[in-house]
Amino acid sequence: MKQYLSCLVVVGLSLLLAVPPVSACTSIRIKTTDGKVFYARTMEYAQQLHSGVITIPKDTPMAGILPDGSLGGLKWKSTHGVVGMDAFGKPIVCDGMNDAGLVVGGLLFPGYAGYPSYNKSKAAHTISNFDVVKYILSRFATVAEVRSGMKDVIVCQGPESLDGVTVGPVPMHYTVHDASGASIVIEYQNGQCHIYDNPLGVLTNSPDFPWMRIYLGNFVNLSAVNAKPIDVSGFKVDPTGQGSGMLGLPGDFTPPNRFLRMVALTQAAKPVTGADAGLALVMTIIGNVDIPYGAVRDNGPQGPLFDYTQWTVAADTARGRFYFRTYNDKNWRYVDVKESLAKAGAGITTLPIDIPADYPDVTAQAKAVK
Repeated sequence: MKQYLSCLVVVGLSLLLAVPPVSACTSIRIKTTDGKVFYARTMEYAQQLHSGVITIPKDTPMAGILPDGSLGGLKWKSTHGVVGMDAFGKPIVCDGMNDAGLVVGGLLFPGYAGYPSYNKSKAAHTISNFDVVKYILSRFATVAEVRSGMKDVIVCQGPESLDGVTVGPVPMHYTVHDASGASIVIEYQNGQCHIYDNPLGVLTNSPDFPWMRIYLGNFVNLSAVNAKPIDVSGFKVDPTGQGSGMLGLPGDFTPPNRFLRMVALTQAAKPVTGADAGLALVMTIIGNVDIPYGAVRDNGPQGPLFDYTQWTVAADTARGRFYFRTYNDKNWRYVDVKESLAKAGAGITTLPIDIPADYPDVTAQAKAVK
């Protein structure tokens, strides 16, 4: 991640070249019976991101990042205020919500992402893949607007070095939800932009979204209802306990099986009514993909890399609240989006999230970005 938006991770290039980065981000969306929409997402990465809550007011000038690292791409002003998560102390956005209740998250998409080649003559219409989350949140209010508006912008691969920070070619795809519950997935492959309807509201990493939907066909037997006893040659075989209808649901942390697990749980959970119940449900479900430090690792020349859940966010689009918790502090805190934008004035602010348990007021404590 660099100065100006990103959505997932920025890691040292030497680390990227030494070993493929491990990342296991997961996102979900649920709707209550009275039409309220809630979103949650985990952020996993092997390098500490030092994320904070970033607030970007309406009318903030922005510019697309080009492959050479310059801000010579598309120029625009934010028509919506944005609250989200940054990384490495840079004014970027990994994941967030705007003042219209639109929510966008960027998740790693290794081995499948393929952006259009950069064309210098079209620089004025170009942003990098690091810019996509912030561009969407600052420009659009609904999924329909995103679907139409993304046709007017060219997205290229971001630079390997930006503003003194070395970054690798981080491949990403994007999940987008609005306050009505409409959801899409945006993926760039072979130089083409693909936008898929996502009624399931779930996204993880690779393979691509169409493959993930096909993968669900291997588990059509799963059910929230407990299995019945069976008779085997006169011998009664009873289920061993509760949850037998979900027998065979994978519990590992691979992207396809996290995708499956989140689809199963979001679809099986009993529908709820009201903002408090919706928030409790989305927070409960997303906790099923938390990764303990050490449970997922990769070996590199400098030793093992541990992928773990650094932070989790939840968005309450009904009340305009952006919640967060960290690996070291499981207490949920939130920023009121409208209040935070009002206090930010005309400048971008950021709030550290690695904070003591008795932290008093996350909105009032936001500090100006230098």
